[in-house]
This record gives sequence, structure tokens and C-alpha cells, in this order.
Amino acid sequence: MIKMIPEGWVKIKLGDIGKFSTSSVDKKSIEGEEEVCMLNYMDIYNHSTLTEDYPFEKVTAPRKQVLSSSVQRGDVFFTPSSETPDDIGHSAVFIGDLENIVHSYHTIRFRSVSNEYLDDHFKSHVFQGVDTYEYFRKRASGSTRFTLSLPVFNELELTVPSLPEQKKIASILNSVDEVIEKTQSKINKLQDLKKGMMNELLTKGIGHTEFKDSELGRIPKSWEVKKMNSISEVIDSLHETPSFSDQGIAMVRVTDIKRGFLNLTKTKKVTKDTFEKFIKKYRPSVGDIVMSRVGSYGISSFVETHEPFCMGQNTVVIHPKHINGRFLYECLNSKLIQKQIELEVAGSGYKSISLADIRALTIPIPPKKEQEVIQSTLLSIDDQTICQKQKLTQTQSLKKSLMQVLLTGKVRVKVN
Repeated sequence: MIKMIPEGWVKIKLGDIGKFSTSSVDKKSIEGEEEVCMLNYMDIYNHSTLTEDYPFEKVTAPRKQVLSSSVQRGDVFFTPSSETPDDIGHSAVFIGDLENIVHSYHTIRFRSVSNEYLDDHFKSHVFQGVDTYEYFRKRASGSTRFTLSLPVFNELELTVPSLPEQKKIASILNSVDEVIEKTQSKINKLQDLKKGMMNELLTKGIGHTEFKDSELGRIPKSWEVKKMNSISEVIDSLHETPSFSDQGIAMVRVTDIKRGFLNLTKTKKVTKDTFEKFIKKYRPSVGDIVMSRVGSYGISSFVETHEPFCMGQNTVVIHPKHINGRFLYECLNSKLIQKQIELEVAGSGYKSISLADIRALTIPIPPKKEQEVIQSTLLSIDDQTICQKQKLTQTQSLKKSLMQVLLTGKVRVKVN
């Protein structure tokens, strides 16, 4: 089926309006070479627009490479390789004025021969469309790592409106991007605030004037220090590889455990028989803490869901007994306890934390009332963060919908 082109729009093939080129600049600094700023793979992957205010990495390069791999205002950069074909072809446009900046190896630069085809700000959105990603996905080649060749980029076609309409579309999408950036900034600040408060509250407590020395350092005089196994039960998972099914009951694996409340929406499923087998040791419930032992070892999630689930291998369940569960969860993800975990793991060849090491973790224990106040204070920051994350998700969804209609001409914008 031939797609209809919106009235006033035209098809352009990128190879006809500009040139693609690679780079050989590496992340090195060699005496005698020219110091330059470098735009690298992750800069492109994480952003759609880059300006001179961005903190580019500093490297050196021979003058010949500086000239051949230079970055100019309006240049578009792509990621031509990825571990999966679904995650290939990310792009970012440089909109700024900065001398001595180059792009790195493993990136591809597109430079237009003229400004009459694509508006610079429009470039930061037009390559993010569903059709472009699908084009790249279908043409990515490889087995363990997928790549896109220069001819693939040259043959990429865009259907675009006039420059005035491009500017209007870019303006609308840029305004949504501003909301996304401000919301993400608020999330980052709340996360930084929590880290700072955790460190302060878990070492100095609330309103204390008298302190004592302990194996954890200086702590309030009324606090105690206890081993994990004296305040909770630590239950190992069943060390068997399960079979998964399309329908069934959630199994929490190492990759499902992240800081925050345990989320079962993306977990794999197992049959009822497998579920029953894996909960014979212990059935996790609300108020428990789950922890990973390998990979992102020592990371914990707090259980608030009533939905049934079982634990996969290389995980543990911590069932608090003589301590506020939320307070213990905050302790486990704090710098104080994570440092203990790192020291235990550092001595092993295989990066994992043992059951014995988890049970031997040293925990600061304030009086119960103070535990509740500390966890409540930190929880209020979590609540604010969750609200901002929900807003971020909604705004990102809005942008996706707008791109789908504006970049295809399904909805036209008025140009003054």
C-alpha cells in the first residue's frame, strides 16, 4: 500500500542532500596533539539536542582528524551500532557554536549541503519517528552486535513539510521537551536530597547531642548496633532454573530488583506448580525486603504488593522481626550498608554477596519511635519522587503521540 504524502510535503533522500561520514577519533589524550571536545556515542544516545553548554569530554587528536571529524552547527549524529537491532540509530543534532569539537569513532555524522531542506531544530525530532527506527531495525546486520552501513543511511528517506511548518512543529515538540527536562531535573534533585538526608539521618539521627564510637563510626548514644540475623530472618531462594510460561504467577529475578517498591508488571511468569515449588522455603509478603545477590548485588526492593510472587535463584528475602521494615530497607540501600557490601564482594573473584555475608551485615538501630520518624521522613521524599515520575511518564507519552501525528502530517499546524 502506497502512503499518501500530505499536501505541500516532499520526499527527500538523505544521500541526495548531504554527506555521511565516520570518525577515527579515540578517547585518548596524547602529548603534542591538539586538545578538542569530543561528542561521543552516549552523548547521542542520551540526548536529541546538544549545544556548546554541554560538558563534552576533552581528548586530543591530530590536526588532520580534527578537520575531518569536525562538528558544525546543524550536523546530525547517529549511533550506527547496538547490541540489539531495536536499539540502533539514535540521533542528536548539534545546535551551538563551539570551536575544536569532533565526533568520536562508533558515531556517524550527517552534514547537509544546504539549509533549504531541514530546519536545525526540526532535525532533533524528525529522526526520532517510528518509521525511521523501523527502517534502521530492518536493515541492521550482525549476530552479537548489530551495525548499520553508510549506504543504509544514504538511502534513508524522509517526508517533510516546508521550512516554516518544520519550525512550527519543532517549536511545539521543543516546548514538551522543556517540560520533560524540568520534570527530570526535579526528580534528580529529590533523589539527591534523599541521598543526603539518608546519610545524615542514619548516622546522626534526629535531635541528638550525645554520640558514641561504634564499629559503624560515630552514632547517637541511645542507638544500638546489631547484626542482620539478630533483627530479621534472611531466607535464600531455591537454586534451580525454572521454566517460564506466558500465563501464571510472577517470579522475581535479580533483574527485577531495583531501589523502591517491588514492581511485578514486567516480571516473567511461572506455572502454579513451579510457584508452589519455589515458595516451599518461604512465601514473600507485604513488609518483606527482597535483595539481589549477583549482578547489581546488594540492591533491595520493598514489598508493598499483595499480589503473589516467588523468588528466582540468586535472590534472598529479608523478613524484618525486631526492626521497622521500611527503616531497614532504607538502611540497606544507604551508603553506610552498601559500603559494607562492597568490602565483602571486593575479596571474591565472582561478584556476588553470600547468604552468610548478608546475615552478618551490621545495622544501626535507633529506638523504635525514631525509626518510624526517619522512615516517614524519607518516605515523604519518595512520594514526591513518584508523583514527578508519573508526570514524566505522562509527558513522554504526550510527546510520543504528538510526534506520531505531527511528523506524519496527520495533524497539520498553522503557519503564520
